[in-house]
Amino acid sequence: MKRISLPFSDDRIEICGNTDVYVDRCRRLLECSDMLVQLKIQGHSVSVWGKNLTATDFSAAGLHIHGEVAAVEFDGGI
Repeated sequence: MKRISLPFSDDRIEICGNTDVYVDRCRRLLECSDMLVQLKIQGHSVSVWGKNLTATDFSAAGLHIHGEVAAVEFDGGI
C-alpha cells in the first residue's frame, strides 16, 4: 500500500479500496451524512463523498469512514 503525505499537514489519510478512509488526528467533524463526511485537519477541510457512509472511532487519534467511497476532496487542492 502506498502512503501519500499531504503538503499542508503531517497528518495521514489512508484510503483502502473504495470502502474505507482512515484519517489521523481529525480536528473536527463538520458534517456527517450517508452521502458526505466533511472534517477539518490542520485548518483545512477534507470531504469524503459516497453512499451509505458512516464515521466511527472518532477520537484524538483519528476517524474511520466506512461505506461506498466515490471521491475525496481537499480544500484548495494539493
